[in-house]
Amino acid sequence: MKPSGYVYFLALRDESEPQRDFGLVKIGITNGDVMRRVSALQTGNPYDLVLFDALETPWPREVEHFMHRTHAEEMLKPEWLRCSLRRLPLLVQEARKAAVQIANRKRNEQEVASTVSNGRIRRATPEEFGLHREVRKVFRELVPAKLALRTSEARLHAATGATLGVPGIVRVKRLPSTKRFDINLARSEFPGEVLECTVSDVQGTFRWRGVPRPNHFPDRYLEAVTAEESAAESALALLCSGHEPTGVTPRTPELEMLHDEYLKALPAVHRLEGDLADLRTEIVSRLGDYDGMDPVCSYIRKTVDELDRSLFRSRYPQAYHRCSVELPSQLRKHVYPNRSYLADTFKLSS
Repeated sequence: MKPSGYVYFLALRDESEPQRDFGLVKIGITNGDVMRRVSALQTGNPYDLVLFDALETPWPREVEHFMHRTHAEEMLKPEWLRCSLRRLPLLVQEARKAAVQIANRKRNEQEVASTVSNGRIRRATPEEFGLHREVRKVFRELVPAKLALRTSEARLHAATGATLGVPGIVRVKRLPSTKRFDINLARSEFPGEVLECTVSDVQGTFRWRGVPRPNHFPDRYLEAVTAEESAAESALALLCSGHEPTGVTPRTPELEMLHDEYLKALPAVHRLEGDLADLRTEIVSRLGDYDGMDPVCSYIRKTVDELDRSLFRSRYPQAYHRCSVELPSQLRKHVYPNRSYLADTFKLSS
């Protein structure tokens, strides 16, 4: 059973003016103690954060995202929206209703995902055609946003050259060589043991039909691919040299602009991917015992035999060890997800 989390609703209170209605509500989520989360958020806030209500659900992120999406016009900044204290009980009631609906859809989605395909396809209903129009609309925004994110991230990666990064923008770290379990080697060297530790599971491939793809935006797609190739060449050159990254790449207005493009694209991608996940759940929950919905989607599912690595490792530790292959040294480049150009945000020792 999926562990539960909480969706909480916070209001602001001014001790000097207790009756004041700020007209703002924060909708957030936590997997831990709600009051501890509220205490952590209180730090640095000039007003008191008051917990109005909290609801427990196995799908807190989905409920939070649903509320943010359905009240997008009222959102002021992440997690805060315009809502009077008088309307707040209705907002919580709406979230509780959404939590039940999402749980039902998730249950139906999981039931579909656990059954093997039968080859049956049905025509979409008018309502499902409407959902598909929403899907296409999301893709028309999501694909360019992803390409912009890929391009800006790759260009920032390439800009580091042989250094430890750009202060406040990119951090670079060279990872030493490590070992990784090779399943193909295990199947070749220990077929009997692998067979003994093989389990069957239903796996599926879900595909939206008739939606924009990266190659439908040729100029932006080429820009992203070119930037990624340049970044890969830069990283490979440093790795092949055998040298450790040293020093820093000076932060310039051009790099700050690239970082701004990244920071603009990142939340857009997260928001749109959340929209798409919600729509997928809705569509899959409607499939029933069908494999597809013409012309909306296809969902092909089949039984797959897979090695249970944990079982193989516990039963045959020596064999598991012998099936490890060495991975070469790699570079890890991390673009900061916020624009905080303070001296202590970039440490060469990190």
